[in-house]
Amino acid sequence: MASERKITCKNFLDELTDYLDENAAPEIRVSLEAHLAKCPDCWVVYDETKKSVQIVQKMDCRSMPADVRYRLQSALEAHWKKV
Repeated sequence: MASERKITCKNFLDELTDYLDENAAPEIRVSLEAHLAKCPDCWVVYDETKKSVQIVQKMDCRSMPADVRYRLQSALEAHWKKV
């Protein structure tokens, strides 16, 4: 039987997207779940992220009006030219 991989909080955050998308390898999932069971801070991050994703997925997407899109693109381009 393979040993459980030691997961740190940083490792957990690095793997969170794959875990939520159910793309993490089974052995990684086991280690992540063991970490979640012991780490209240990561559990809160996981729970809030999961809830946020669920809210966004349920939202009704609407097209951005062309004038707003143009102003946004212009503002972003001006910002990135300064950086």
